Amino acid sequence: MSAPRTARERVKDEVTGEILAAARAHLAREGAAALSLRSIARDLGMAPSALYRYFSSRDALLSALILGAYGSLADQAVHASEAAYTRDEGAMARWVAVPRAMRSWACGHPHEWGLIFGSPVPGYEAPTETVTPYTRLAQALVRPIIEAHQHERLQLAPSAPSAPSAAPGTDPLARAVQPVTDALLPGLPTVAVARALEAFATLIGIISLELFGHWRNTVLEPEVLFEATVSHLASSTGVCP
Repeated sequence: MSAPRTARERVKDEVTGEILAAARAHLAREGAAALSLRSIARDLGMAPSALYRYFSSRDALLSALILGAYGSLADQAVHASEAAYTRDEGAMARWVAVPRAMRSWACGHPHEWGLIFGSPVPGYEAPTETVTPYTRLAQALVRPIIEAHQHERLQLAPSAPSAPSAAPGTDPLARAVQPVTDALLPGLPTVAVARALEAFATLIGIISLELFGHWRNTVLEPEVLFEATVSHLASSTGVCP
């Protein structure tokens, strides 16, 4: 069992939470590039020097916001996946669970979605710690693909030939997606890995287009288009025919 937290630790956690809440409010009003420790300290009635005891720099605060957003999104995706597998309603139900969870989270946290999937903040480099929640999100999404492959039910429609077949070990696409193959989809054919990546990119794109108002006067019912896209991705990834 972990040791009980001291009063000092509890106070630190509480103040850290207040700082992050204020930072998220600033993020919503002004965007990530304008995030300022001094303005947040002013909103909280703190001296800037006091706030620096919690976050050493603007980038440290930005990293905490990004890690929190990634973690929250990954938690929702994993929870949705586990619930779908518990219900055991079939391959399509298991596939749609995570995309729907991603869209739901994005609609409830639009500025945090923009922070992790929008324009990069000039001069800022995200910490390597984001790999962990990012991987959890990706694992939840590709779980039905892995399951279909393991049970020999992966049904990948053939791609239109675009170039002569590469000699064994020289496929440029296989080399390009090798990190994803090794980390998430070992043993799956290159085409399956590429289509999983295409599905992830398509989901990020269609959610972002809706969230940031690009469908206005173009797509009258974004949720209908989203559901149709998710269904199409089930077919393209081989999860469902």
